[in-house]
Amino acid sequence: MIETVFDSERLPVGERFASWYEMTRHALISTRVRSEDAADFRASARVIGTNTFQVSTEVVRSPLRADRTAKHIRQSDPEQYLLGVIRTGTHGFSQRGREATVGVGDLVLFDSSQPFRACYEGGAHQMFFLPKAVLPLPATEVAMLLATPLSGRDGIGGILSQCLREILREPAPYRAAEIIRLFDIALELLTTLLAHELHALRTLPPESHRQALLARVHTFIHQNLGDPDLSPQTVAEAHHVSLRHLQQLLATADTTPASMIRRKRLEQCRRALMDPRQSRRAIHAIAARWGFTDAAHFSRLFRATYGASPSEFRVAHESLVGGTTGGPRE
Repeated sequence: MIETVFDSERLPVGERFASWYEMTRHALISTRVRSEDAADFRASARVIGTNTFQVSTEVVRSPLRADRTAKHIRQSDPEQYLLGVIRTGTHGFSQRGREATVGVGDLVLFDSSQPFRACYEGGAHQMFFLPKAVLPLPATEVAMLLATPLSGRDGIGGILSQCLREILREPAPYRAAEIIRLFDIALELLTTLLAHELHALRTLPPESHRQALLARVHTFIHQNLGDPDLSPQTVAEAHHVSLRHLQQLLATADTTPASMIRRKRLEQCRRALMDPRQSRRAIHAIAARWGFTDAAHFSRLFRATYGASPSEFRVAHESLVGGTTGGPRE
């Protein structure tokens, strides 16, 4: 588990704002940060996470504006979704031409691959960072919910909000393996929340049928990854469309049926190899669990995708889990 802690009160006044900028650039995401109180900047933060997920809690006592520009994206894009959870205060966010003012209990979603602005007048918020690839919903549909206030006070949003709060509880009551499981739960809750919100939106746009089919295809593939017989043809048949129609549908999301199945299976295997609870589980068993029937073929695909064999990846991750640091992640 990786941890970063920052408190401006521990630094000389003249170093606080610059140190905050460096911390957020390394541990969170690169933005252009400005504050009218830079000379006496006051803020604190704690970031905890794995190589896949991070969650932060930030208390900003000075007015602050953070802009992620096209230049930042060209220089470095982690290809993440960022989910903000407002704990105190009122904050402003904008992306894709939408502007939202969010208050206590609200949730708001961003895409790291598109410019955005966040304005804080003072208050506390948490941020959940996750790779876009692990969210089993079409990016074209998720884009409809960016910079849009979502409720985190009750229902699924409320459970998600509480889950993220638990990950950051102090003193930390959870072991690394339990925090990894909480991250998995947070992903499932976020998927459910967004799918619920999108269901309400799909009745509005003219192309709702295509969008709904795309969402069903994503969900079907995600739910059946462990079936070794899952294939583009079986996906097409399950949705009563031709294979050609399915290929055309997924081309709008810049992928193919086979590529989507392979990518999602590899991602599930990668997450399993990072899970301390599965450290004694044979790699070929993990591969088979997610539909790979040929261990050698799986190993070649994994290395081509992640730059290391499954066993090398597991060993490298095990050396990180359990270690913490008080400084920024490199």
